[in-house]
Amino acid sequence: MKEDIMGIMKNGPHGPVYGRVGNLVTYRVLNKDVVRMVGENNKPPSLEQLACRQRMAVVVAFLRPLTDFINIGFALKARAANKYPYNMAVSYNVKHALAGVYPDVVMDYAKVMVANGNLSVAVNAGVLLADEGLRFSWDAGSDMGIAEQRQRVMMLACFPLLQKVMCFIGGAERVAGTDVLYLPNDLRAAYMEIYISFISVGNNEVADSVYLGRLH
Repeated sequence: MKEDIMGIMKNGPHGPVYGRVGNLVTYRVLNKDVVRMVGENNKPPSLEQLACRQRMAVVVAFLRPLTDFINIGFALKARAANKYPYNMAVSYNVKHALAGVYPDVVMDYAKVMVANGNLSVAVNAGVLLADEGLRFSWDAGSDMGIAEQRQRVMMLACFPLLQKVMCFIGGAERVAGTDVLYLPNDLRAAYMEIYISFISVGNNEVADSVYLGRLH
């Protein structure tokens, strides 16, 4: 019976039928039709379910303001896996970037990944608070090829308590060894977590992000 209804929903008289029929819901994700069964569950959630929900909620609360950065930072890996960049970022960070146990789960910012790729990561990278904002630095090296020299820095400052983010994608070339992420005056004294990556202009290949620590 279930298979018959699924067939009807996928092959209606005017094409696929999307929405809910009985306890089945049909929708489209990444050019694929998906059919799921839904129903009421009156059982109280288990401790494991509550822990899972909190882990997801903590990661989503941190990553949501970073969506634009993540959509570039995870773009190619997501395309290869036929997934959304944001979903891949959530999945990675739920698995690798949390600390504590329910009900005290928190982000482990040093393990957060906001860009995931195959370019060389930033070496000896650091950040300092300057008059105009954040001054990033990294090892430019003398043995880089032309393509690596021309990769552009991706700078990110997250403000978890404010649910804000400041970033710049496609900043100075890697060969420059330094760049500035300008911050408005009201954010320069705020608590922030800081990350760096690089992007290859043209094909959008990126480097794994590197955590540079927190300020304030």
